[in-house]
Amino acid sequence: MHRPLGRRVSGPGAQRTWHPDRMCGLAAVVSVTPLAPSTLDEMRDRLEHRGPDGARSWMTKTDRATIALAHRRLSIIDLSHAGDQPMFGSGGRTAIVYNGEIYNYVELREELRAHGHVFKSASDTEVLLAAYERWGVDCLERLNGMFAFALWDDARRVLFVARDRFGEKPLFYVRLPDGGIALASEMKALFAHPDVVATPSSHAVREYVAGRFYEDAPETMFADVYRLMQAHAMLIGDDGGIRRHWRYWTPDYTAVRDDFRPETASAEFRALLEQSIRMRLRSDVPVGTSLSGGLDSSTIVCILAQERGSTPTLTQNTFSGRFDATDPTLSEGPQIDLVVGATGTDAYAVTPHPEGLEAELELLHWHQEEPFLSASIYIQWCVMRLAREHNTTVLLDGQGADELLAGYQFYFPTYQLDLIDRRHFVRLARDTRAFTHRLRDASRAYADSQRRFNRDIALSWRTLARLLRPGRGVYHGPYDIGVPPAVPGMRLRRQIAEALQYNSLPQLLRYADRNAMAFSRETRFPFLDHTLVDWCIGLPDNAFVNDGWQKWILRAAGDGVLPPEIQWRADKVGYAAPLDVWMRGPLSEWSRERIFSGPIVDIEGYSRPELEQLWREHQEGTANHSWALWRWLSLNEWLTLGANDTWRRGLSGSSLAAAGAQA
Repeated sequence: MHRPLGRRVSGPGAQRTWHPDRMCGLAAVVSVTPLAPSTLDEMRDRLEHRGPDGARSWMTKTDRATIALAHRRLSIIDLSHAGDQPMFGSGGRTAIVYNGEIYNYVELREELRAHGHVFKSASDTEVLLAAYERWGVDCLERLNGMFAFALWDDARRVLFVARDRFGEKPLFYVRLPDGGIALASEMKALFAHPDVVATPSSHAVREYVAGRFYEDAPETMFADVYRLMQAHAMLIGDDGGIRRHWRYWTPDYTAVRDDFRPETASAEFRALLEQSIRMRLRSDVPVGTSLSGGLDSSTIVCILAQERGSTPTLTQNTFSGRFDATDPTLSEGPQIDLVVGATGTDAYAVTPHPEGLEAELELLHWHQEEPFLSASIYIQWCVMRLAREHNTTVLLDGQGADELLAGYQFYFPTYQLDLIDRRHFVRLARDTRAFTHRLRDASRAYADSQRRFNRDIALSWRTLARLLRPGRGVYHGPYDIGVPPAVPGMRLRRQIAEALQYNSLPQLLRYADRNAMAFSRETRFPFLDHTLVDWCIGLPDNAFVNDGWQKWILRAAGDGVLPPEIQWRADKVGYAAPLDVWMRGPLSEWSRERIFSGPIVDIEGYSRPELEQLWREHQEGTANHSWALWRWLSLNEWLTLGANDTWRRGLSGSSLAAAGAQA
């Protein structure tokens, strides 16, 4: 017979009051064989860094399986005991564990109250449960937020799992040998299950070595471990089978607005962005901002400055990484100072150093769980630690604006090709001249501007003249959902659609989530408000690039908010670590050892002669191969974690102590 929902609860949270509705980590298991409570608790506690304030586990049974939910907590909204997770719905027929924030929970709560729902807490978790009970799986279309959750419906005997539209919050799953299934916020929690083995995927390793691993598919770097893709949901039966697996949001980049007017559009864009920022200020703990000095984060900081006084938890602390003394070519220090001076924020900064990267590399890979293509994420790692040191739990960040608004400079050649396709030669000449002139003028401010940006990235006049001939193909990735057709005139739209959903943003969001959660921080991304995104997707190309200015509509919306030197700056540099210099200097021997020895030397595609040549050219300064070399170094570190059985056993105390010493 089918048993009603059980209430077996374990963990420290069962014995003491702990704070609900938090950014957190979750684990869920549908097991058709007996599941030891200690196994569930061990899976849960692998995620302690995601929620250090409390832990709770819950199990129930049907006549076919054990259903288990577990949760780690980090306090964000509603600090009362009423929001404990797992949380149970009305009548006890539903239970949920949930990681993230539903930003429009206030509006949804009022709508649900109008339908007669009575709430017992002020938490967004209870709103999410009530939304499911009212609208079923269609509730996903109403959620504005970042989330991953597992919701057990006892009446239907299904586990409903879902992930937000852009993949801000992670969720992984693995099929168990007995036919069951296990899910968790991070893969390391899955490896705490005795039936799950951390084995490198040979296919994924080959793709990574070839430079084709973008996290654009369910397959991970671990064999038989899958990521639930962004904007996807599943219904899992109590036999462990996946009854339904679907995508619930798909953008349409072909539906271009025909009523675009620059003046009114920039005002509408600003209003939507301001609304997004205000919603992401909903918190019962201090909210600050990451500040890189670039256009995106500076816009958020400047808009937030206008909100001071109306938001009690807004501290207006800003956190930055800068290299003013050690590498002024890459440092954004002057731009950061300009924004801080204009807004009066309390600014904190850190200068990452190579010795820290060396000491923390193992821990960094432990948290990231998969190798990564650049050491630049170490800057973000240090910034998140800085936020923890200054008691700021939530940070708003500008991630996503470049993918949404065609901000990367390498998009400009694609835009040029579109203008040729459309025979817009006057605009092509005007925008190319303006773009090229501005970058070349900006390059004069730096001793070696090529380390910062490529001033010659635009297609030259000679190249453009050659490309006037017909018959040019359209480069595109292997994607067919949520992207416009790969046809002339749609190149830029195709490129940004791929970047937003497949080959750019998913990786960046993984870096951001793991770096923040390593220090029990929460990052929020105003440019990824789905209402704003849906609106921007319909913009014509000249809202993205106009008169040679990329992200034109964001710049135009900054009138009266941003310092003009930031609003109309031409150069762009990402979160760039001076790895090229570090590899030639303080990290030379350390890097060489990790590139030419260890597990990577035995994998397919490793060529010592080719790497020796790259290494030699880099050391001589005739080329910058730091990115190509780092790809192998990171893979080696990741493989070493597996060779040492770290994914199963957990990270040693000595590694944690070494990392703590860098604080």
